[in-house]
Amino acid sequence: MSIGVRVMFVDGDRIIRVPLRRFDRLFDRDFNEAMPEYAGQRVRCAMVYVELADRKPVEVVRIDYMVLPLDPEGRVDADLQSRKLMLAGEMFGFGMTGTAERVVDFGPYLAERQYRAEYKWKPTENEERALVDLALEH
Repeated sequence: MSIGVRVMFVDGDRIIRVPLRRFDRLFDRDFNEAMPEYAGQRVRCAMVYVELADRKPVEVVRIDYMVLPLDPEGRVDADLQSRKLMLAGEMFGFGMTGTAERVVDFGPYLAERQYRAEYKWKPTENEERALVDLALEH
């Protein structure tokens, strides 16, 4: 058994399956890859991890939900991706200063709230069911 990944964009009532290689090129900011139909938008994206048996999906193992910001050309917005990485670093306390006093640092908590608000999304039950059904199709 192995694990496969299904990438899907959720656009209103539609769920569009995106080939993993295309998504990887888009996410890695390959200059030759763009999705002009989503230019300037914040696309809701689901990464569905499925267990495979004989190269066929048999079970959904995990689903990650993220918001993918695209620039006016339909490529991943470099500035917003940098902001995402900065917030992720703050969430885990990178850049924390040491202190001998007992201090409560709200920085990581606030960074996590901001990260979730800008770069994560929560599906409805119907959206989640549709994602699972589409991921398990042969």
